[in-house]
Amino acid sequence: MSRLIIVSNRLPMSLEATDDGSYTLRQNVGGLATAIGPYHRAHKDCLWIGWSGIDPEQYSDKELQDIRQAYRESRCIPVFLSKDELNGYYAGFSNNTLWPLFHDFSHEAVFKQQDWDMYRKVNMRFAQVVEPLIRKGDTIWIQDYHLMLLPKMLRERYPDASIGWFLHVPFPSAEIFRSLPWSREILEGVLGANLIGFHTVDFSASFLASLHRLLPEIPVNEDGVVEMPDGHRAAIDAFPIGIDYNLYSRTARSGLARAMRRGIDEACGKSPRHRYRTSVTAEGVAATEASVPDSNWWSHYASEGIPETTLAKQAASSIESRSNKVIVSVDRLDYTKGLPERLKAFGCMLDKYPEWVGHVTYYLLATPSRENVESYQRLKDQVDQLVGEINGRYSLLAWTPIHYITRSLSIKPVCGIYTAGDVALVTPLRDGMNLVAKEYLACHDGRDGALVLSDMCGAADELTDAFIVNPYDIDMVCEALHNALEISPEESRQRNIRMQARLKVRTASNWCTSFLETLKQVSTPGMTDKRFRMDHHNEIVRQWDKAKRRLVLCDYDGTLTPLVRKPERARPTRALCKLLTQVGSNPDVDMILVSGRSHEIMEDWFSQLPVGLIAEHGAWSKNCPGQQKDVWERAKGLPDSQTWQKVIKPIMDVSTERVPGSFVESKSDAVAWHYRMSDARVADAERQDLLQRLRRVVVGLGLMIMENSKVVEVTPVATSKGQAVLPLVSSGDYDFMMALGDDDTDETMFAVMPDSGWTFKVGPGQTKARLRVEDPVAVNLLMADLAAGVAQVPSDNDGSLPARFADDHTIIDDAG
Repeated sequence: MSRLIIVSNRLPMSLEATDDGSYTLRQNVGGLATAIGPYHRAHKDCLWIGWSGIDPEQYSDKELQDIRQAYRESRCIPVFLSKDELNGYYAGFSNNTLWPLFHDFSHEAVFKQQDWDMYRKVNMRFAQVVEPLIRKGDTIWIQDYHLMLLPKMLRERYPDASIGWFLHVPFPSAEIFRSLPWSREILEGVLGANLIGFHTVDFSASFLASLHRLLPEIPVNEDGVVEMPDGHRAAIDAFPIGIDYNLYSRTARSGLARAMRRGIDEACGKSPRHRYRTSVTAEGVAATEASVPDSNWWSHYASEGIPETTLAKQAASSIESRSNKVIVSVDRLDYTKGLPERLKAFGCMLDKYPEWVGHVTYYLLATPSRENVESYQRLKDQVDQLVGEINGRYSLLAWTPIHYITRSLSIKPVCGIYTAGDVALVTPLRDGMNLVAKEYLACHDGRDGALVLSDMCGAADELTDAFIVNPYDIDMVCEALHNALEISPEESRQRNIRMQARLKVRTASNWCTSFLETLKQVSTPGMTDKRFRMDHHNEIVRQWDKAKRRLVLCDYDGTLTPLVRKPERARPTRALCKLLTQVGSNPDVDMILVSGRSHEIMEDWFSQLPVGLIAEHGAWSKNCPGQQKDVWERAKGLPDSQTWQKVIKPIMDVSTERVPGSFVESKSDAVAWHYRMSDARVADAERQDLLQRLRRVVVGLGLMIMENSKVVEVTPVATSKGQAVLPLVSSGDYDFMMALGDDDTDETMFAVMPDSGWTFKVGPGQTKARLRVEDPVAVNLLMADLAAGVAQVPSDNDGSLPARFADDHTIIDDAG
């Protein structure tokens, strides 16, 4: 049985010793542990290999064996690294060379030959741990910049292995990357994978540009696939990572998160107590009194225009008219996060818009990282100084502008900080994705709250309703911050609804599913041509959002749901019905199911949904545009079915008798012989004979033969899916059209679509379609994303789509 083997720098669990000398494991929070951890826990055939986090020199051989066993019980395989290995591989090459270089901080990068040698040595150590575990058919998924040499090392040992590699940070421009002395070796190492993944299309393009510059002898085709000299192919694509949306929206409603929010509200005067109002008012009165000559002992300072007196008077005078607001930031203390720049922008706003003095409080949670590194120490000193300067300049007796927290907090209090924030200030100077912005929106599910977001992170490509800024432009961030504070609750709520709808679909779970499905596709011969890439996806979403009227034509069996051995078991799930309802209920979308199923089955399964129905390959239709509502209409010009079925059915009955497990399905205007449950060799031989017998009679009866997946079907010549949808496609009513199908009957539908339309072939085989996807999982994900694009109100939190797709593995369950 094939398995998934995940390889990362760190394991998703940390070791803890108990009082009795045994060991237990604690789930890590954040990063890969959150993104891939649920998949690892849910799939018992999944292994995870990574650094254990312990120094093996501090344990005996017996203790190390006990540690290995504790990890194995959770399907984790630990890699033990010495201090020297960690210093050279992790602290050295990974964090002092690759991290700054990949984040466009090349001036911070250190190039040491000994660090490179250790990086290569530790990658080989990982390979030595992985190799004995690989079985035929296994999939290996390697994570991040720590292990960029590992794909090639494993490829050389297992040339037929299915290997994926994903980068969780940005990939730099070719000009920056080529400054790395070992850039060619790094590229060659990564190209050992079948699928190379990045967060954004821009990062994929940067990688391709580096290939063209540094490895021009390696060809890349128009589908973004690299033809490697050893014969394997390496596909390059983008897979934007998401979060566990339901986890954060649910945690935001926890008792501790609500208590944290109430405490912040009270401390900042959002839920003002008498003490706060009295203090600010008293300070304002004191400031006014100070400006009156001879009023008290400090009046002689009034002529000097003390800033504090002005601020106090402004705060007191506007206390009745201006509500108090909270700004929040949650980040690691890292030079890529742009903390000094955002503090300067906040100070600039208080100076330029003094009406906010006393009425906006900035909660800055900056978790220390790499505290022993000099560049990080300098950064902390700079942040400390800026916080002190702003607080010293603008503080009042009852108000401090910045609450600065430099310790790690667990998810519940962090969600409390998120929910208290009227504005989230997320302005990294460079980031692969940045999940803080997504976590903030999840904690404000269906609520108001504004997001100021850097255009230098991957999340900006998705969260386009945020206030997008250049983080280096202090004035621009200042203005965006002021506008975000001034925005009306209704407008911010509507902005959030649009962004949240897509976040509920583009989750960590679906990111994981999407990458693995694509890896399966690119590792399968005949499936890489016309592959549906992220740049296609982005263009479809852009056109969908821009369109005024949309037409979606979609086959059912094999397209929206997997093919099953018994046709009656393909009944749509509750989740799929919700998805179709979301797409079809929008007045600007005409969603038409175009199926070979009988119209009786289509009536039974889909009549309650807001979709049009075309059955029996176009012989029957209902609720399509221009038709009378809720009435099935039979296509004109069809031969009398009772007459010709008396000829065709007995011919098929003979095949049923010859092939155990096969059966005949009679429809109003079609007859089909199914052999999916039969022995393949016996059924194929009989299929050839049946086709010969049918060809002798169908022409004279005005009929034709269609071969689908494990089905031979006879229908009238006058019917086809293409003919059925042609009036809709040629009506001129739509500025967006899409058709999806999996077999030969759907090719007629693709043939009538305009060149500007989007057509999808599901699965292998020759096709007229523009694009190809692996299976119904990809179709469901695309449909859910498009449904989010026309969302008008927030989804319920009771498991309805698209939220259910996000966190309960509904897509995976439906497909399996």
